[in-house]
Amino acid sequence: MKRNAREFIRSTTTLLDHILATLTQEEQHDVLDALAAEVEERMDALVDSVES
Repeated sequence: MKRNAREFIRSTTTLLDHILATLTQEEQHDVLDALAAEVEERMDALVDSVES
């Protein structure tokens, strides 16, 4: 993994931690579910583009 990709993930994770700390447990769950769905959708699209 390239350095800028690692730095992006690190900074995004830090921001996500900050945001999650301001939410209720239910809101945290909803945000993380939505994020997981978005990641899954993007990964599927990437796999489809590589396979084509």
